[in-house]
Amino acid sequence: MKHPDDSGPTATGPQSARPRASLSVSASTSHNPRRLPVNPRRHKVAPEHRKRVATACNACNVRRVRCSGEHPCRQCQSSSRDCIYPLPVEKVSITRSELEDLKHKVELYERVLRDTVPAAVSNAVPDSASRQELSDLLGWTASNHEIGSSAVSLAAQTTPTIDATTHIGRVPPELPQLQYPSIHRQFQQQPPHLHLQPQLSDARIQEPSYGLSRTHSIQLSHPGATPQNRQDDEENLVSTEGRLLHDPDGYARFLGETSGATFLDYLKEFMTTVLPLAYQNLRPGSDGSAFLSSLGRYQTYDSRPLHDRDVDPTWFPIPSEMDSMLSELRYFIQDGNCQWPSGGIYWWGDLSSTPTIPSMERDSVNLRLAKCRHLAFYQTAFAVVSQAMIMPPQDISIDPHLSENYFSRARMLLGNPLDITRFTPNEVSVLTLMGFYLIEMNRRDAAYICVSNAMHISIMHGAHRGWLDESGKRVFWTLYVLDRYLSCLMGRPPTIMDDAIRLPLPCDAPSMPPAEGLKAHVELSRISCHIVCNTYRISPSEDAVRPVRSLEGEISMLDGWCLKLPPTVQLASNGLSDDPATCLLHMHYNQLIILTVRPVFFALVKKSFAEKLVSRQCSLSSHPQLPLLKRCISSAEHNIQLARQILLVNHPRKLLQAGLHFIFNAAIVLMLQQLVEDLCPSSRSEKVRSLDLDFVIGRFEDESRVGSNYGRDCATVLRDLRVLVQRLPIPVDMSTATRSVNMTQTTTTYDPIANRSHVDMGQQWSDKLTSEALQQPILVDQGHILYNELVSWIDVDWQSNNGYLI
Repeated sequence: MKHPDDSGPTATGPQSARPRASLSVSASTSHNPRRLPVNPRRHKVAPEHRKRVATACNACNVRRVRCSGEHPCRQCQSSSRDCIYPLPVEKVSITRSELEDLKHKVELYERVLRDTVPAAVSNAVPDSASRQELSDLLGWTASNHEIGSSAVSLAAQTTPTIDATTHIGRVPPELPQLQYPSIHRQFQQQPPHLHLQPQLSDARIQEPSYGLSRTHSIQLSHPGATPQNRQDDEENLVSTEGRLLHDPDGYARFLGETSGATFLDYLKEFMTTVLPLAYQNLRPGSDGSAFLSSLGRYQTYDSRPLHDRDVDPTWFPIPSEMDSMLSELRYFIQDGNCQWPSGGIYWWGDLSSTPTIPSMERDSVNLRLAKCRHLAFYQTAFAVVSQAMIMPPQDISIDPHLSENYFSRARMLLGNPLDITRFTPNEVSVLTLMGFYLIEMNRRDAAYICVSNAMHISIMHGAHRGWLDESGKRVFWTLYVLDRYLSCLMGRPPTIMDDAIRLPLPCDAPSMPPAEGLKAHVELSRISCHIVCNTYRISPSEDAVRPVRSLEGEISMLDGWCLKLPPTVQLASNGLSDDPATCLLHMHYNQLIILTVRPVFFALVKKSFAEKLVSRQCSLSSHPQLPLLKRCISSAEHNIQLARQILLVNHPRKLLQAGLHFIFNAAIVLMLQQLVEDLCPSSRSEKVRSLDLDFVIGRFEDESRVGSNYGRDCATVLRDLRVLVQRLPIPVDMSTATRSVNMTQTTTTYDPIANRSHVDMGQQWSDKLTSEALQQPILVDQGHILYNELVSWIDVDWQSNNGYLI
């Protein structure tokens, strides 16, 4: 009889050319004839020319995409994931008689083990619940194994740690680390035999990009442990990952949880997961594919350095031109030439007096630089106002690199910021304004370093202890505001903690604008620092000095700040103000509300989608957190209203970079609201929301028309995300799937701010989606490869948000 694995001499298919992956074991192997060689006329394909690799990595295998076979493969390298290949498993085939013989031996060994060596089982299975189950399975009684198990119980449950302490518990070899601490607690509370095998069988636990860790040891608490120790163990399970994202030039930068780029990366993961599940035949097409394909990267060019220009650092404009530029700058970033009731929310220094240029006709180059060094502040100011005055359509007579020329002069005059022998507190204002200019030029990493240098120079001269006049005090608090803003923007720890600052808050002084705006900005930045450091655990403080630890507590801190504002910084009854600085300050306040609630909002979106895909039901219609989610949506809508007001009052000046950042995040929230429209219905019509999104996209299009890569990339992201969001909503009852896919016809609207008519682009997308949006979603059951992932979204314990949000 022919061997079962022997394909015979006539096998000419592709499988016949592969090496034997299994070893045939048989008593008659030596008597069987040898297999004939492969047909030499069959065409052989070289490994480098094959369309597919023999073994794909786990990430590509889960996503069902083509793997390059490298280590790391191209997909994992572009997404900054660990590239893990499955371990090779050698298959062995044996005859049925040998299998029966092995089963008989196993039964014999189990019988001997049950009768003679119960202590060995206790050594191997230290967990009492698992040992009891095994005892019942083997038919033991308590008297048979009580003595043997007690002898090894304590030794098996004692695990030494690095800090010389002892924890009681067993360490499973590998457990998934999910994003929410409640999942860890639920995982711990289950009996080990219920979760070890099913969880480890899912290849997605190898994927760090899904919020899961490769290895994570969970230690069970000792019965005699104190509640404080158990609380610390639960808090240790909470992880704040952040992302190491790459820009288009390939530079990797760490961006924490509060960063918008990190949150967008979470959105890309979510949509990449649910888009194929929501509609079976739908794959990311031409619309939205750029957004999804950028997983692991962020689209901005903020790592590119500003080029040094070949300029004369001692050249200055004529006095009348300098006076005009400084007056415009005060309108743009300081106090509105004393016309703003708030006094502005920044103070950079004296911008009211025109600088006096020293005589330098016969001086050497070094002497000229020394004479003009104190004028680096004004060169930086001219750089800021030159950048702010570039408006679309761009005048071809204006040099597009004019601001960079001024900035290069300022850098040459200032010299090396690391030379501590040349820097005094007077140069701190220069570095602070340079940091603001770099923010406006979307060079966030460079601004982060510049502001950090300025803060360290201030600390070196004792500015944080109060050895300053009122002007120096205001400059330090402006630097503090920028430091907190960048910390929140990048998801990184601040340069100096609040407890180390002993400097009084700004106060009114003669010949200076009111200090109420800057003072309110400082107090709001303190709350921002608390949200970044403690709520998102980027740099958490001790429990003893942590003021609040709940989501409602953060919102109450923000509301308390708003209630205590002086009248000059408050909004009118219509929610607006004629003071652009006050409007921007309240946009920052709304942004912090969005930032606080955003993780809960995103968790609700994921939970809603998972329930619809797994059970065709949604249980969130009466959830207690819904009022906070509606508060988040109203804050986003209010920010867009405030942005319109700033542009109207401050016309023809454009929004600051902070304002663009705020409305970008507001647009993201409004798009996410469309995914849970049945849970958080808007108080406004769909047309109004569409106009708001058109307004935000229009502002970034205006920025792109003056050569801003940031504006172009943000507009592209919003357009792609808008398309994807319109594809995603899943009705609970598929009989209602005839939702209004054919939305309002294309309309032409007039934008009074841009002074131009434009077509509502969002109304044209429905034609592309009509044929796709009514497909039947997949019902994900337990056999699906993404079932565990979706269940983890459903099983999120919302009470965990009474602790840390992430």
